[in-house]
This record gives sequence, structure tokens and C-alpha cells, in this order.
Amino acid sequence: MFRIARLFVPLTTIGALAVLLMVVAPERSVAQGGRAGFSLATKDRYLINQNATISERVAGDVQIFGGTVVIANVVAGDLLVLSGNVRLEGEGRVEGDVIYAGGLVNVGNERVGGHVYPLASLEGAAMSMTKNAIVVSLLLVWLLAAIVVTLMSGREIRLSSVEMRASALHCFVVGLVALTSFVLTAIAFSYLVPYVVGIPLLGALGIFAILTKVYGMIAVFHAIGTVVVAPRTREQLALRTWLRGDLAMVVIGVLILGALRLIPIVGTILWAVASVFGVGVALATKFGRREPWFLAWKPVEA
Repeated sequence: MFRIARLFVPLTTIGALAVLLMVVAPERSVAQGGRAGFSLATKDRYLINQNATISERVAGDVQIFGGTVVIANVVAGDLLVLSGNVRLEGEGRVEGDVIYAGGLVNVGNERVGGHVYPLASLEGAAMSMTKNAIVVSLLLVWLLAAIVVTLMSGREIRLSSVEMRASALHCFVVGLVALTSFVLTAIAFSYLVPYVVGIPLLGALGIFAILTKVYGMIAVFHAIGTVVVAPRTREQLALRTWLRGDLAMVVIGVLILGALRLIPIVGTILWAVASVFGVGVALATKFGRREPWFLAWKPVEA
């Protein structure tokens, strides 16, 4: 029994990772001499230094960094090419814009629904910035939400931040298990939608998951800010006029993680990992209240 208890956490973690990988696993969109690119929740494709053929429809954007790629089906979003060679064949078509820098791009205007821009041109630079502008807008929403929540619940955010820095692995495991549970529970509730009762259940689950992620991410912002710029001694704290307090730590964390989020591929992965930590620390600390989720057992006093 003791051995089973010791194996419970690693087995649960492996199971949670397996389920999440099945949910976000790369789709086999590449055939004929190439490997599948990274597939994210937005159905984008990222091909890095590969020689491949995209033979299935892509619902999002395609970003190619090096290599030679043949597009033989429809790309619903935009095509970004950096130092790569691209040509369209067969049913290949780009419904958005094509932005390229370096390499050979043979697409033809009749196969492009939008426009074809060199990245070095003003139009290409503007289109590339527009992609990041959407992410920046979302980061501003995160910043406003973080400020409001920190002003209302600064003590809880600080306690959750301390817990994550002290027990990072524990928070990560809890986050993995929780996200897997959210996915599996949502799938189970979806089967109850025809019976009407599944609709409020899905709604309640969605609200709880959103609140958990929002609070947890703000705790992650606080932890990042604290690790990077927090004063290490009371003397340093006394000498500071700025960069002190919970709100400053949260804002700095948003700026740091937000800047990393703008990096292609890497930023998305880092944000996803931060989300796992956030969900885990929110549930592990019961949103900073550090109370048991269920009734705590106490011995009966004589």
C-alpha cells in the first residue's frame, strides 16, 4: 500500500500529461517527405527548417522559418515566410495575406485572397505588427484585470505567490490534474446538453475554470515580479520609493511574461506553462485563503 501511495503522484502526472498531449497534439497535416508542424489551439502551423508538403486545409495561419514547403491545400489565414522557399500547387491557396522575407516565394496573386507583402516594406511591417497588436491588446486586458484583482485581494495574491515559489512542483502537478479534469468533465457534461441539464453544468464549469485561470495567472505575475525585482533585504526595501508592494510586482510580472508571449512559438508555450502553474496555485491555496476544500477532520475533545 505504501508503494502505491508513493507512485500515485507521478502516475497521476503522467496520466494528465498524456491527456493534455492528446488534446493539443500536432495534427498530421504534412505528407510526402516532411514532419507535421506544431499545432496549437488556433490551428496554426509552424514549420521550422523543414522540407514538407501541407496537404490538408489549415484553419489558421502558416508560419515558415527556413526549408522548402509546398502548399497543396487551402490556408484560411495568413502565410508568413522567413528565409524559406514556398510554392503553391494543386488546390493550394492562401485566403489571407502573404508576408515574406528572404528565400523564394512562388504564390501568384490569383491564389492569394489578400495581398503579398515583403516584410521589409511598410505594408509588410504593418501587417506583421497587426498580429502582435492583437496579442498586445489581450495583454492590456490582463494588465487591467491584474490591477483590479490585486487592489481588491492583494493579500491573497501574495500568499498564492509565496506558495508557488515555495512549492512549484506541487502547484504544477495540481494544475496538470485540474486542467485534465476540466477537459474530461466538459466532455462528460457535453453529453448531457440534449437533456438541457448539461447547459448550466457546462456554464458553471466554464465560469469556474475562467475564474481559476484569471486568479492563478495574476499570482504567477506576482511571483515573476517578485523573483526578478523584489528587494532581498529590509534595507533595500526601505531605500526604494518605487518597485515595492504587491501591485508593482504584479505589473512587472505582466510586462515580463507579456514580452515573452510575443515570441513566436516559444511565447505560446511559456504562456501555456504559466497557465498550468496558475490553475494549480489557485486550487492549491483555495484562491489564497489557504483553507481546506472540504471539512477538516479534528479529534473529538473530551
